[in-house]
Amino acid sequence: MDAMLCRTSTSRCIGGSDCVPQGTASLKIRAKGCQVVHIFINYRKGGGAYAAALLDALLSERFGEDQVFRAAKSVVAGSDFAESILKAVSECQVMLVVVDPGWSDKFNTLKGGSPDTFDWVQKEIEEAFRLNRIVVPVLLSGADRLRQDDLPAPLVRLAFLQYLRFDYRNVRQDSIYMAEQLARVSPSIGDRYVAQLRRSSGFRSFLLALGKGLGREQRADTLPTSHV
Repeated sequence: MDAMLCRTSTSRCIGGSDCVPQGTASLKIRAKGCQVVHIFINYRKGGGAYAAALLDALLSERFGEDQVFRAAKSVVAGSDFAESILKAVSECQVMLVVVDPGWSDKFNTLKGGSPDTFDWVQKEIEEAFRLNRIVVPVLLSGADRLRQDDLPAPLVRLAFLQYLRFDYRNVRQDSIYMAEQLARVSPSIGDRYVAQLRRSSGFRSFLLALGKGLGREQRADTLPTSHV
C-alpha cells in the first residue's frame, strides 16, 4: 500500500575526496570534487543510533554510500559540527527521522536540563521544515505513531506526516520498501536508485523479489495510507 510522503524541510550533503573545506560536515573525501548527498538521517543517541547505523548501511547499498548522511559517519574530523550539520540539511532531498520508543519524551527531559543543553535532533528537523524538504518519520519496533500533544510546538507537523516502519524483524524488506518510496518522492533519488540497481549483481533477483510481493504489496497489510 502506498505511503503518501509529505514535503517539508530537510537536506544533506556529503562530499568527495580532496574536497574538505573548513567547517563543512557535508563534505567527505572523494577522488574528484564534492557531491550533494540526497538522504539525511536524523537520530538520537541510544537505541536510535544503532538503528540509524543499520539503516544507513542498508540504504547505502541501494543508493551508494556517498548519498546517505549520518552525522557519526559523515562529519569530517576537524570541521565545524554545527556548520556541517546545517549545510547537510540544506543540501539534502529527504530527511529520515528515526523514532524509537520514548522518542517524544526526550524533548521534555532536555528542556529541563542545563541552560547549555541544545537538542540537535529538534534543530535539524526545524531546519528541514523551514527549507521545505521532504521529512519522513521512521518508526522503530515498539514505537507508537507520533501524537501532536507529545511534541514541541515547532515539531507538531511531524504528527501529520505519513511514516514508514523499520522493524528489526524485517530490516531487509523494510529498507527495500523505504528505498522504493524515497525513489518515488524525489526524482534525483530515483535516478540514483535505478543506476545503483543496474550496477548491482543482485538486480535480477531484486526484480524477482518485487514480483513476488517483497515491495509494496507485501507491506500493504502493515503500512496504512494515512494515520491521521
